Amino acid sequence: MTKMSKIILVAVFALVFGLLVFSARANSQTTDEAIHLFAGYTYLTKADFRLDPEHPPLLKELTAIPLLFVRNIQVHYDGLWQNAGIFYYDPWKEARLLGDHFFYDWGNNPNQILFLGRLVIVFLTLILGYFSFFWAKKLYGARAGVLAAFLVLFFPNILAHGQLVNTDLGLTLFMFVAVYFWGEYLKKLSWQSLVYAGLFSGLAMASKFTAIILFAILFILALLKLIIDRKNIGKVISGYVLILVMTFVIVWASYGFTLAVPPKPIISLSTELTNWVKYNVPNTYDSLFESIRPLLIPDYFYKGFVMVARHAIGGHGSYLLGQNSNTGWWYYFPITILFKTPIPVFILFGLAIIYHKKLKAKNYFDDLLLLLPPAIYLILSINSKADLGIRHILPIFPFILTYLGKTANLIDLKRAKIITIIIITLVIWYLFSAIFSFPNYIAYFNEFAGGSKNGHKILTDSNLDWGQDIFRIKTYMDLHQLNHVYLVYPWDGDRALNYYGINFTPLTPDDQGVKGKAIISATYYETDAYKWLKKYPVEQITPGVFLVTIN
Repeated sequence: MTKMSKIILVAVFALVFGLLVFSARANSQTTDEAIHLFAGYTYLTKADFRLDPEHPPLLKELTAIPLLFVRNIQVHYDGLWQNAGIFYYDPWKEARLLGDHFFYDWGNNPNQILFLGRLVIVFLTLILGYFSFFWAKKLYGARAGVLAAFLVLFFPNILAHGQLVNTDLGLTLFMFVAVYFWGEYLKKLSWQSLVYAGLFSGLAMASKFTAIILFAILFILALLKLIIDRKNIGKVISGYVLILVMTFVIVWASYGFTLAVPPKPIISLSTELTNWVKYNVPNTYDSLFESIRPLLIPDYFYKGFVMVARHAIGGHGSYLLGQNSNTGWWYYFPITILFKTPIPVFILFGLAIIYHKKLKAKNYFDDLLLLLPPAIYLILSINSKADLGIRHILPIFPFILTYLGKTANLIDLKRAKIITIIIITLVIWYLFSAIFSFPNYIAYFNEFAGGSKNGHKILTDSNLDWGQDIFRIKTYMDLHQLNHVYLVYPWDGDRALNYYGINFTPLTPDDQGVKGKAIISATYYETDAYKWLKKYPVEQITPGVFLVTIN
């Protein structure tokens, strides 16, 4: 590795660290962060997992660790806490209120505890960048490794979620590393690689329930390798089984090795779950559940998995290209990729295909390890009816971007070849996309969309507007001397808005007779409930927040 490559690599990590840290300071709490931090804090201090069960505990525990070193953190357990402990009940309202109290009502410093939690994710993001460098360097050389790290770390959607107390970046990192080590095991049958594959598979499953897709990926890769080589079948099968065992142990450890099983339903499982997950459960489930109930540990892992499965099957309100739906669209994620991925990525991918023979790895299975997992993950994700954002397919991108790192080997600085000029131009374009999007990376949209200002016409929610703009709303109001506004910005609750000094009256869909200035989240502006606002003059405060003059 040349001295220049080392300098560039260090500069990449230093600049990204600065962008992430300053963005973490500049963005207000996104909608789930208070819940995740408070839940993680209760996991660590009370070994109780009743809050936020729809996400496994690992990343919430990791981000809450720094809070253990903050003096005089105030916590109060009241009726909300008791209600959240009812097993056959969805406690999301209680979790949200307790998170709000933790941040804004009990005397804690929300900016401090949020930033400390976000720092944990920042460091996980840097580890992801390093591992992309390591993997690409091993396959394609040092120059490719540097470009891969650059592409991963400056990817706007990784910059967006690589600074938030959420589960998406951690899942992305752990899945990426797990696939690498599983590939190493399949190629070399190294038990050390198998142990690492099991470790990171377990960390992935302990981070987010959608990690279940990882085990389909590992299985398909194993099947493909057996088809290619037709040998060592027993070792591959036993390796896969060992990964499942290790995953269970690690998940169980994240719940404190609890032996608690789901309690016996007071009436029947079908009745309890109908109240819990809001759809009819056949009565035939009762006898089956009762027979396997003692095996369903940890109890809250089981509960969370059922809740997430219900969410994916039942759907969630979402928006795409001017349409609103509760059941989503099969093409939601392809459209999201098209408009929220920097255009240079598409061009580099085209070059990687065109020059495949020149750039391919020595073992073509290595290329497949980078290309098949994102394809499988995307195909399986398309079936979900909960279309909430590109963050739900974030794990596909490190594989693709690491694969594209090899295009660096087309650069020849000694000769001014057209391909060299093209790639350097793409790298500069990519860098500027990241720099100019600072610090609101959540709202990034590429030039196909016409930039972030047009994002609301295509996608909303965590693709654009997720609660991160409270500080910018406050700055705008102060600058324009708006002492009072009507407001639709429910992402973080009224307590957050009041805490930061925003004087407002909530604007409901029925308030069509009011007059004055209204600030509204783009997500809600694009719903049918507030379509009556579109007849009034509007301007953008940020890509995800509008000011409407109701006259």
